[in-house]
Amino acid sequence: MRIYGGIIILFAFICWVFYRLFIKKDLRQNLQALGVYSSFVLVWAIIYAFIIY
Repeated sequence: MRIYGGIIILFAFICWVFYRLFIKKDLRQNLQALGVYSSFVLVWAIIYAFIIY
């Protein structure tokens, strides 16, 4: 059941990137936010991997 939380957060992040890239067309203006979100996802994934395995 825990794996679904990680998949949902990753899916939400990918949806946000596609939304900014194709619908709003302002991903370049949000590169700083993209970096912050990417680092959050990376750190979260590392911690999550240590907890699971």
